[in-house]
Amino acid sequence: MTHLVWFRNDCRILDHAALTEACKRASRNGRPVKAVFLWTPGQWERHDYGLARQYSWSRALDELNSQLARLGIELSILHADTWLEGVETLAAFARENSVTDVYFHREFGWDEVRRDQTLLEYTSRSGIGHHVFEDRVIQTPEHLLTGQQDVYRVFTPFKKRWLSLYQEAGMKAPLPAPQPVADAIMPTATVPDVDWDGDTDMPLTEHSALEQLDRFVNAMPRYRDQRDQPGTDGTSRLSAALANGAVSLRQCFQAAFTHPQASSDGVQTWVSELIWREFYLYLLYWRPELAKHQPFYPRWDAFPWSGDRDTLKHWQQGKTGVPIVDAGMRQLSESGWMHNRVRMITAMYLVKLLQIDWREGERWFARQLLDIDFASNNGGWQWCASTGVDAAPYFRIFNPYTQSERFDPNGHYIRRWLPELSGLDVRSIHNPSDAQRRTLGYTPTLVDYKTARADTLARFKQL
Repeated sequence: MTHLVWFRNDCRILDHAALTEACKRASRNGRPVKAVFLWTPGQWERHDYGLARQYSWSRALDELNSQLARLGIELSILHADTWLEGVETLAAFARENSVTDVYFHREFGWDEVRRDQTLLEYTSRSGIGHHVFEDRVIQTPEHLLTGQQDVYRVFTPFKKRWLSLYQEAGMKAPLPAPQPVADAIMPTATVPDVDWDGDTDMPLTEHSALEQLDRFVNAMPRYRDQRDQPGTDGTSRLSAALANGAVSLRQCFQAAFTHPQASSDGVQTWVSELIWREFYLYLLYWRPELAKHQPFYPRWDAFPWSGDRDTLKHWQQGKTGVPIVDAGMRQLSESGWMHNRVRMITAMYLVKLLQIDWREGERWFARQLLDIDFASNNGGWQWCASTGVDAAPYFRIFNPYTQSERFDPNGHYIRRWLPELSGLDVRSIHNPSDAQRRTLGYTPTLVDYKTARADTLARFKQL
């Protein structure tokens, strides 16, 4: 008779409702607790999750393996190609280990919902208890509707309602680590070794994520002023840990709302960014077609996208001739991460200047990012393409050169990721002359900004 905790995007022991409840029940009835994680590379391939994301999971699972062992809990990594096959593997594990109850956190994607529904059908037939908890969001999507009982399509009223519900309910403290259910054991899981060739110092484990959150608390009041400067270490750097669940949203919100300067612009701006994550998951719940690469607003998706694969490849390799874009794409390929301001610049450059389908960019980011979260990635790309909820209007087209001058005025970010341009002065580094490009061996631009912008606007107007 065993309690089974199914870990997914929640690789931690603190503030883990499913694990905590399993351990509480085990302490009352004296039954053991086991834990599993489904390793499904075929499914991840279908979702365009690349080696960087798998590396993030492997690092988090390495530490989780040891943490659970100290609680007397065995972790098993179950291998299957797809999630639906994984449920069969999980069912076999449950039979072999006399599982009486399964505990996990709810997820919102189309395939995730189908997977969990399949497990629910099995547990119902088998008489196994099925315990589902909220983890990915603070406010459940069912409770966040407009006064007309409709879905929010604009972020600001969504945020206002979110905060109202949060204040009404009162802040719930993150859960502590559960009490051990047995004597400590040796770690049991064999975590797959992922051969990712990137180099990162991003926190990927629970311990490193909490250390980073503590450091960021000191910088949080300056977040609004520094978050858009890619040459400055002004972001939380917690996106990968949030994606694999090494740190919880509740822990992040508590750090913000209990901050001595909680009302400052910096702290409130970070709160807004966290609520944006929930907004995109909320939309994925109510509009499951988003998980099938469909636009939120189909009107603009009739744009005649270019199918030029060579142009796409130049963008992917950071060879567009636009320094801020190329710096971002090289940061992505080498470190598995890209600064958020630069994500917007590179995305809008691909979609609205190179006129390539936003889904190509969404797919490439998913394959490269350590912190890939489908809902946030999809929402960001649709925002840039003007096809998404609360999106930039079609006529908003970032000028990558002025963006570069504004947010990386001294060229620190460009110099780090494009060392071939490091000797240029602060004026030239944002857009080298033809002579400088030839001398330094730097690529010419793929398109002329003004010409490409005018053409894109004309094409949008025709729609």
